[in-house]
Amino acid sequence: MRLAILFSGQGGQQPEHFAQLREHASPELATRLAEAIPSIWQAGVLTASDLQPNRLAQPLIFAWQMSVWQQLQPHLPRPVCVAGYSLGEMAACCAAGAFPADAGVALCAERAKLMDACVSGPAGLLAVIGLHLPAVEAIASVCGLVVAIRNGPDHFVLGGAAAGLARAQLLAEDQGAGRVVRLGVTTPSHTPMLASAADTFALMLKAHRSVRLAFPVLSAIDGRSARTADDALAALARQICTPLDWERCLGAVQEMQPDVVLEIGPGNALVRMWTEMSDVAVARASDDFRTIEGLINWVEARA
Repeated sequence: MRLAILFSGQGGQQPEHFAQLREHASPELATRLAEAIPSIWQAGVLTASDLQPNRLAQPLIFAWQMSVWQQLQPHLPRPVCVAGYSLGEMAACCAAGAFPADAGVALCAERAKLMDACVSGPAGLLAVIGLHLPAVEAIASVCGLVVAIRNGPDHFVLGGAAAGLARAQLLAEDQGAGRVVRLGVTTPSHTPMLASAADTFALMLKAHRSVRLAFPVLSAIDGRSARTADDALAALARQICTPLDWERCLGAVQEMQPDVVLEIGPGNALVRMWTEMSDVAVARASDDFRTIEGLINWVEARA
């Protein structure tokens, strides 16, 4: 089986993911979470709104993804490649061996802190679906925004200040966009507004370089393949303030000729994007299965 793995970004996290993490986290992950976000990690019950702030969402999502990966890895063939959408690139690099999972929790907490520190007022991201690039770029220019993510030929994400996002939403709807949605994040990720966070995070990542990866990591910026930690971590830092071309990244995954694509969520947005682009591989998300055992059985049936 030629397996490709995609790690999702923020937005799909739910309290049940947190409950799963508390039950299955390794001692090392649990210790680092208790250090990074002590009040949340000790809480018995959380609501969906509790999981939205960057400082909580990033380390929790990363730790949940790595907990799932650690349970799955003994049952999987070596992936032909991995890729991660936004925050998910942290998990992709970690899975490939760029840094240990417990160190990744602390890195995610610092990443979130640096990103939040770049924003002095309300800001975020806006998904625009149903318009083509020239129209979206024109709206972004008028509203003082940046095209932060390209997911497909008519699926884009704009980033910037909240006032500009509100104006862009009205303009996109007026121009016939099929769907316009304000995303549940409060930082303008993948825009130049976060340049200082990218620079500082790159310095933090230097301690984890000079390692050959277990399998290639494809950059969400442009789909470029990294086979060393130096290259993967340079892209990982740069994507904080650089627009992502996820459509191009999925094209690079397709060129690796996988016959199975597995999304380690939360959610299944990446599988939906994949199936819109390609039907050459079976694609499922970890959240499609009620238990890890069910997912393992599905993977082993295709090995």
